[in-house]
Amino acid sequence: MKRFILLILLGLATNSSVTYAQSDDLTFQSSELQQMALRYTGNTLNWPLLISIADHDIPNNTFTLSSSDFIQLQALATTTAKVMEQQNRVKKLITSGATIFAKKPLERVNTLLVDYVVRIQEGQLEEVLNIGSKIEPAVDEMDSTLMANRLVQVQAQLAKKVGTVDKRLGLLGDWNDAFVGDLFKEADGVRTLEESFANLAFTDGSYVMVDPNTVAVIRKSRIDKLSQSSDTEISLVSGGLLAKLSAAAKEKSNYILNAGASTSELKTQNFYAESDGNTTVKLTNYDGIANISANDVTITIKKNEGTIVEEGRAPSAPIKLLEAPDLVWESRDTIIYRQDIVYAFGDVDRAVSYRAQISSSPSFDADIEELSLTSNSVNLDDLALGTTYVRVLAIDSLGLRGPFSEPTRIIRNIDNQPPPVFVDGSNGNILFTLNTDYQITGVSEPDTRLTINAKSVTVQLSGKFSHVLKDIDTDQDLEIVAVDASGNKTSKSIRLVKLTDDVLFKFNLTGASGSDPIKLNSPTVTLASKAYPELEVVVLNAGTERKIFTDSKGRWGITTNLKPGSLEVSFKNARTGITYITKSFTVEENQRNHD
Repeated sequence: MKRFILLILLGLATNSSVTYAQSDDLTFQSSELQQMALRYTGNTLNWPLLISIADHDIPNNTFTLSSSDFIQLQALATTTAKVMEQQNRVKKLITSGATIFAKKPLERVNTLLVDYVVRIQEGQLEEVLNIGSKIEPAVDEMDSTLMANRLVQVQAQLAKKVGTVDKRLGLLGDWNDAFVGDLFKEADGVRTLEESFANLAFTDGSYVMVDPNTVAVIRKSRIDKLSQSSDTEISLVSGGLLAKLSAAAKEKSNYILNAGASTSELKTQNFYAESDGNTTVKLTNYDGIANISANDVTITIKKNEGTIVEEGRAPSAPIKLLEAPDLVWESRDTIIYRQDIVYAFGDVDRAVSYRAQISSSPSFDADIEELSLTSNSVNLDDLALGTTYVRVLAIDSLGLRGPFSEPTRIIRNIDNQPPPVFVDGSNGNILFTLNTDYQITGVSEPDTRLTINAKSVTVQLSGKFSHVLKDIDTDQDLEIVAVDASGNKTSKSIRLVKLTDDVLFKFNLTGASGSDPIKLNSPTVTLASKAYPELEVVVLNAGTERKIFTDSKGRWGITTNLKPGSLEVSFKNARTGITYITKSFTVEENQRNHD
């Protein structure tokens, strides 16, 4: 504790304007020691050194400084200023984590500062100047140790690749084949060839998707262990790449993308850069903001804006991107049995071309095929069995890419498989309604013959179907049968339940009686009933909320301390959380318990 008190005192009374030289001798009273120390050395605490230098007239209690003394004081003043500057550095380094990441260098600096103060108090000028000269190098060492221990280099990993992807170790290395799982450190490069893609994953959950015919270099990739933030810098030499930052990285990390003459500071989760490798860079932002700098000019592009940077010029003013194309199909889910299908979308005003992406992954990070289009349709042939995802974007006359459309899911089945049947809104095999009429909807294969309780239902070209059930009483069992052109058959049993008060709110009470109002017979009350499966029951009383799910037979029960006042009971969809019905009751004390 003594050391830290001394360090604080050292910086109390200081003077940035110091008189270094005096042509004549100077005599002053002992009461002026601190004032003279401040004037000629920059710190009132240096007064013991003035005593050690000056001639002391004991009878008159005065001190005299000669011309030669002022030369020594000049050296002391210079050292004092440097030490105080280092003290300020130490404070900042401590707030930056030096107590954790530079513990031993910090202890050495503290020892020097304490010794420095002790030598001042002892009036040992030479020792003060000697120790003072060691403080700045010690603080430099603390600074470098802090940065070395706090900022840790991390490696990006080649998470996925399509086609030929190469890796270069360092700026002067040779290009060699890259494999999934390879690590890329600072100064390493990645290169994709024709019809090739690469996905580089970073430790904070961010990743970079590298387009075909692209060369990029990881300039910096570090993690700050104190703030858990990333410091990443990537240079796009030629081609294109999409930076997908994680939510955490967007908020607190530093991501820099260099392309051509531009530098982009990213605060966005979706940013695309394209460079011709010579003079022109096209930048588009699909989320958050990005600060673009070139030729001493900085602009900000917001969501769905872009800019163009040409060599020797400032970035263009933000340009509004084209809208994403709309799908002309009625549904984004399509089931087919053939190998090809025509994928069509709506025209986008001012679009000169389109770019379609096809992938086996919903995130479009694997098995990617990219098609350049001049019309608003494309024949997708040789589709693989299973699920294929397709999306499309529009490109304007400047070559800026708009946002992608929502992905379309195309499911290709083989003929020996029964047709799938998806029923909208079903919880397992149960549907709930509050009305006497109910429209059941879903999706199957387009060429399926479908019946509901033996009644024929039309299946649209998109695979969607719809059927209205009338005069629903309470429970109704539905049998959905789908038969495809090859005779493959799927049967699906659905239970349709009309929710009613007399079933849902028919409580069995323990510790209470009555229905509304409910009379309390005991502080602890159990509410129970038999409703239906796949429901969530929410009980609210006196600001306290309790939740429980019904079991496979619809049973539920809650034991709680009911309070007089309002009791609210709600029934919700157990999967979606949608509230079906809510009813309020009054809870009262049973007066018999007080009589």
